[in-house]
Amino acid sequence: MNKRDRQTLARLGGFTFLVFIFLIRSKFNNPYVFLGLLIFGTAFVVTLIESLIPVKSSARKRQSPQKKISESKKVTKPATGKYGVRSDHVILQTPLEHLSGLEFEQLVYLYLKSTGWRPIKTPEAKDGGVDIIVTNKADGLKIAVQVKHYYRSKSQVTVKDIRELDSAKKNHGCIGTWFITSGTFTNAALLEADMRKMQTSDITYIETKILPWRERAKKHQKSHS
Repeated sequence: MNKRDRQTLARLGGFTFLVFIFLIRSKFNNPYVFLGLLIFGTAFVVTLIESLIPVKSSARKRQSPQKKISESKKVTKPATGKYGVRSDHVILQTPLEHLSGLEFEQLVYLYLKSTGWRPIKTPEAKDGGVDIIVTNKADGLKIAVQVKHYYRSKSQVTVKDIRELDSAKKNHGCIGTWFITSGTFTNAALLEADMRKMQTSDITYIETKILPWRERAKKHQKSHS
């Protein structure tokens, strides 16, 4: 019997004793004797029952050090960097739907870097709405890039997002803006972006540019591994 069952049985015995004393209360001429027996007698019965019933001990098997080491090897997780972002190698091998927002941002950064841009990532805690800053290949002007990973949620970039990026570019000394998403834009957002001369790239850009490049990068990794 475990400890909980023993306590339940002891309380049941105490309650039974309590009922019994109430039934014979007319036989007590002294009320103090009745109250004393009621209080202390019940407590005594509960304690007595708990002391007479043994508690079954649950013995746990101790694992040998070798077994613990072997099990720890089985559950080893891929190393992650700051903010839980996995390595570039893992990001290139991971399907788009399994990337976190920051990992997708890193994928875009790697693509821009490999295709001739000079990308600079802004600090995560102080990006101010700008994730990456790139230099325009044609005129050398800086472009503020915002990256949104909406592939799983199927969310859309809104007018509010467009305005926030356009406003945030000034904080980084950028002239142009570029919004990249793995989702889509609302029609109103596209009109707003066009009015503000903002470059927009949606899931079509990801599927026709970034993903084919990633496949080539994966093959390059395998050939040099």
